[in-house]
Amino acid sequence: MDKEPGRKQQSAGAPLGRIVSGAAAGLSRLRAQGFRGWLGAEREAFAQTVKVTLACVFGWWLATFALKVPLPVLVPIGVLLTVSATAYSTVVRGFQQVGAVVVGVAAASGLIWLMGVNALTLGVLVAAGLVLTRLLNLPAQNVQIPITALLVLSLGRTYGFARLADVLLGAAIGIAANLLILPPRFVEHAARELCDMSSELADLAQDMADGLSGHWTEDMARDWLDRARELSQRLEETKDTADQAAESLRLTFRRRRRYDRRLRQSAEAATCLDHAGHQLRSIARGLVDLVAGARGLPGEKAADLPEPLAGELRALSRIFRDFGLIQVGKAASRDMADLCAALREGEHQQRHLAAELAGSPPKGPLWPLYGALLDDCARIRHEFDPDTGPHRSAFP
Repeated sequence: MDKEPGRKQQSAGAPLGRIVSGAAAGLSRLRAQGFRGWLGAEREAFAQTVKVTLACVFGWWLATFALKVPLPVLVPIGVLLTVSATAYSTVVRGFQQVGAVVVGVAAASGLIWLMGVNALTLGVLVAAGLVLTRLLNLPAQNVQIPITALLVLSLGRTYGFARLADVLLGAAIGIAANLLILPPRFVEHAARELCDMSSELADLAQDMADGLSGHWTEDMARDWLDRARELSQRLEETKDTADQAAESLRLTFRRRRRYDRRLRQSAEAATCLDHAGHQLRSIARGLVDLVAGARGLPGEKAADLPEPLAGELRALSRIFRDFGLIQVGKAASRDMADLCAALREGEHQQRHLAAELAGSPPKGPLWPLYGALLDDCARIRHEFDPDTGPHRSAFP
């Protein structure tokens, strides 16, 4: 973990910041892809929403008219509690929900028989329910055991058995819906998340380029570094998205080969972005050290860097943006052509930058920093090289 001086700790408002940045990334993707492209990319999410809604309505109808349940609200609740991110986890969650309700009904019935209905019984039920939740390795947010126990405590054992029947029906409908009707794949979701991350990295590189072209300060450089650190942390979390996409294929029997190919591409793209993101962060750290006068560097008097460095960062911004669009876009050939053009532009700017830096005093304090900046830019371009780079399978 980073221990550099001046690093800002995660604030309590970080989740809100994630929401704002996610919304901004979504709007950026909408502008880049156009409404039709965005609608096509979100097609699976819309389909899953409609499917779950119809499953809830069907569960209500079945309980009302077929089973004659007066107010079967627990059936659609059972559907919502059971339907999970993937078909495989839906099956697991369905058994967890039913098992939790069974344990909750049994625990509440036994304790009511032994201790009666009072505050002590309530406390024992809640504590025992939370302990059982951990012992049964249920998700932390799954509190069905204590909730069911408390409802039985309040409304009686008859309610408990009715709740068990409704949850069983809801779980069965949820499992059937997610297994048999458009099982969620999440492969495209992983690609969209990579596109969003790539777009945010592109915005950061562009902001750094714009700053270096004018008058930039230590505060600006520290803001770039803070953003780069946050993005690095979020890039590490993309593994969860890749794992979710892999899990979504566990019960897939049709077109598995096509999904496997897309999954491999997304996994390699996540690795590529992770490496490039850390290198962009290294550039931001070097700029902070320069303008702050750390490690014997000249400080703000040396902040007037050669213009080709800003030009190279603009090229890197194009590369990041094109790479994200390649993961989700239908016009991959156009995006690939622009990415290759940006790679050539970045190499051109680096040659100019190296020529300008060669005129600086030899063995001066700026030489190690200049070398690091040149190397980081070159490494980022190498990560995204579709022909000779290390992540060629990240391209379709």
